[in-house]
Amino acid sequence: MFGKGDYVYHASGGVCRVEDLQYAPLAGMPTDRLYYVLRSLHDPNGVIYLPTDCTAVFLRPLLSREEANELVSEVPALSSLQAGDAKALRAAYIEAMKTHDPHEWVRVIKTVYERANSLSKVSRTQRLSETERSYGEEAKRNLFTELSLVLNIPNDKVENYVFGSLAEAE
Repeated sequence: MFGKGDYVYHASGGVCRVEDLQYAPLAGMPTDRLYYVLRSLHDPNGVIYLPTDCTAVFLRPLLSREEANELVSEVPALSSLQAGDAKALRAAYIEAMKTHDPHEWVRVIKTVYERANSLSKVSRTQRLSETERSYGEEAKRNLFTELSLVLNIPNDKVENYVFGSLAEAE
């Protein structure tokens, strides 16, 4: 069980702070169930009420500092997603994002980055689809917010911290 002030990852809210634990925080909610009151860091105006005993919605603790540092060290070895065509690649993005696993977010980010570079070398007019871009942005938002909190790095510096060594290797 998470406590007030903890940070968690919520399937639809992304990285959230546990603002409170309350019984029936809103009128009409069962008074015998304890709820997490979550505030998403991606949407500070949005509040999520989640029963503490709910297993239908994905909720996990953030990575530990050690796990985050291990993930960063593994980034160069993590492969991008492989798919035969655009439809299969979209399915791979969906599956990777549904895992809510930071390792898979890295793979999505690397795939989008590689595809954008590849397309720009082939054609000046061919670009990533909006859907593909949005998967990359969602993966970045989730990964960078989590690592920023866990590693105590400003959010705008996380991308370079995680992927800087890859850009230098190219």
